[in-house]
Amino acid sequence: MSKRILAFCVVVVLLFSCAAADDAAGGVFSQSGSVSISTREYQRLKQFEKLAVLMDLTERYYDGEYDVDKMIDSAASGLMEGIGDIYSFYYPKEKMEQFNEESLGQYKGIGVMLLADPSDKLITITRVFRNSPAEKAGLQSGDKIVYINDVYYSAYEMQDAVNVMRGAEEPLKLTVLRKDEGKEFEVVSAHVDINYVEYEILDGNIGYVIVYDFLGDSAKGFQEAIDLFQKNNVQGMIIDLRNNGGGIVDDAVRIADMILPYGTVVSMIDKDGEKTEELIDFDYYDVPIAVLVNRYSASASEILSGAIRDFGAGVLVGEKTFGKGVVQGAMEFKDGSGVQITMAKYYTPKGYNIHGTGLEPDVAVALDEDVVTIYGINNLPREKDSQLQMAIQILRGEIATDDEAVRRAVDTMKHRAPAMPDPVEFPTEAGKSGD
Repeated sequence: MSKRILAFCVVVVLLFSCAAADDAAGGVFSQSGSVSISTREYQRLKQFEKLAVLMDLTERYYDGEYDVDKMIDSAASGLMEGIGDIYSFYYPKEKMEQFNEESLGQYKGIGVMLLADPSDKLITITRVFRNSPAEKAGLQSGDKIVYINDVYYSAYEMQDAVNVMRGAEEPLKLTVLRKDEGKEFEVVSAHVDINYVEYEILDGNIGYVIVYDFLGDSAKGFQEAIDLFQKNNVQGMIIDLRNNGGGIVDDAVRIADMILPYGTVVSMIDKDGEKTEELIDFDYYDVPIAVLVNRYSASASEILSGAIRDFGAGVLVGEKTFGKGVVQGAMEFKDGSGVQITMAKYYTPKGYNIHGTGLEPDVAVALDEDVVTIYGINNLPREKDSQLQMAIQILRGEIATDDEAVRRAVDTMKHRAPAMPDPVEFPTEAGKSGD
């Protein structure tokens, strides 16, 4: 797979170089003489002849200023959009920088997540990152930002507020509402390390860990959670993957390695039918697991959720997942731009590809949509979080119900014996394009 990525990168760089060649070079000729290219390279140049003509027409006839780099960026974006795959696209330099920030979990700002609250049209803080400038200043989840440097910002201007907080060189004065009381804070925009994992021990000695994305410190944070749970001998663990849109597959595999026995966590099959398996070892933390999922749990979240269920290590509680059963490769060009392209389909340990269908929960539980709109999915008051409460009851074995699915889930928790799923036969056409 890595060889194909390299080849793809080389071809794109070659094309961009050709497109930017001097007009006098004549495409396949340089001022110092002819240049030999292969038949395939010549055919590719002919394919892109239209772009060269458009550039020539612009240079000859356009009556106005234009930016060649912007034109190339637009052409590259259009080229990838023409694939018709929403997961394959071109990153201009600024977007690639943002992608890298999210992947590493590092950026410059004050260290908060925000929600545009529709009930009062105010900018609401839903998370304060650990050890961030916002946490050090005393800001809390639930605070509503009203003024920044004495300038009013409503929920409609949230992006403007974000831009001010990210780009600030001087200390910011934030005026917030906290339970209808106005408070002022001075916050300095600085380097922020996003913590993608939060964890605690709930009443009843239940370990609870939220994985917001499989990025940055997610694997490290998950290991910290397990260390705490082991030290306190928790009776069960809840993994909250709601609204987790995925991230780095390797991070999901590393987390699976911590909680599942030896076996294949996920298999990936490319367009040529070549299969790659991600294996984990025998050492793992053995505790009953309930996984919270919803319609926005996607990609790497579904890889981990599918593996936990296929290994018989836990149950899924909540709503059907998103259904993204394809993986992408990303690469960066020398000019700082980049590209993401779908490289393969993935399959759960039992051989299921859930692309377009998702994973059905073992225990279906819906949330009050009005409550979610007000608080945000990962900021719900515990007593209003029906999915979390169901997971707690399952792990405690406290449910008395005639619902067969719920009884089966509770029984799984009582007789948990995780093991590697039986080998599966993958369909011979599974990896072919056009499925």
